[in-house]
Amino acid sequence: MALSQTFDNMKPFETLDSKAVPVGRLTILQDDVLVAKNNTRIEYDYVLIREGVCVLAFHGGDVLAQRQYRYPIRSFELELPGGYIDPGESPEDAARRELLEETGYTASRIESLGIVYPSFGSTNEKIHLFAAWCDTKTGAHLEKSEVIESVEIPYEELKELARNGEFRHGAGLAALCRAERLLS
Repeated sequence: MALSQTFDNMKPFETLDSKAVPVGRLTILQDDVLVAKNNTRIEYDYVLIREGVCVLAFHGGDVLAQRQYRYPIRSFELELPGGYIDPGESPEDAARRELLEETGYTASRIESLGIVYPSFGSTNEKIHLFAAWCDTKTGAHLEKSEVIESVEIPYEELKELARNGEFRHGAGLAALCRAERLLS
């Protein structure tokens, strides 16, 4: 089914004023917006987040994953390697760097799986998804704030963990779904 193109040329909102409020590593944007359909002014707040990457990396028949402590939800979560894109860095270079830093593996082959916006109602966050095939391991270089245990999980087992709700990493789920076309 094709999506409707009814709204493609429509400009439903007009930004009248905008204020950026830095909060730690994030920025909250507070906009005064005019809604075109009813000429109503509203406040619209959302979080600006740098673009990032997520890598579904294969080593043999296994997926390189990690259990990482995520402070906002106070839990260790199973996820795929990934992180922010540094200024001036391409998404593919960031994917290779994050893969190496978090798993110690280098990718011999890498393919884009497109992008995903994990929560476009409250943030502009854009994540570039990649599939990678790895062979060489050198050693991980974790950031000071990262508490990570690397794990290798058979691909079919990771898919089952996704189906039963134990694998909850949003970008990882999107990468797993998108990779099906490459692997079938």
